[in-house]
Amino acid sequence: MQVNNAYAPQTPVEGVMHAFTRIGRRLKAKQPGDKLDHSAHVVLFVLRCNGALRLSDLAARLELDASTTSRHIRALEQLGMVRRSPDPADGRAFRVELTELGVEQWEASARHRMELLSAAMEGWSEEDIKTFERLMTRFADGVAARTPDSAADGPRADTGTAARENTDNNLESTR
Repeated sequence: MQVNNAYAPQTPVEGVMHAFTRIGRRLKAKQPGDKLDHSAHVVLFVLRCNGALRLSDLAARLELDASTTSRHIRALEQLGMVRRSPDPADGRAFRVELTELGVEQWEASARHRMELLSAAMEGWSEEDIKTFERLMTRFADGVAARTPDSAADGPRADTGTAARENTDNNLESTR
């Protein structure tokens, strides 16, 4: 999608929105070397951070409807990245969990995305990166606090501190 390069944001808030639109398009697009598309990466991320989940719980965390989530799971099942298992709390229900291949593919995708972000911040001081992370987290928290969601459902597909620490630990274990 080509953006009109003649447009110049009129306010700092418009500048933030413009920057997020540019970044979001790039991060959602499949990059050279990516094996997973953005939606698959997000589904695997939520399962990696939360462990096995019922389909309804997964849909809530993804902020998607059950039918869309079910399509994602079917596709990932066919690729061997997730599996269904009986829910020990309710024999009529099932849980979705990552397979070893799913963990491997997610970790490779996460590494690739972190390499892209690291390259984009090349030349930044460690202090600049920490400040950027602090402000981005504060901004994400502010947006989350002002948009509808089901906070009682637990962690979402965001990158809050707990998810970030879990991601860092997970990736560290693969090095």
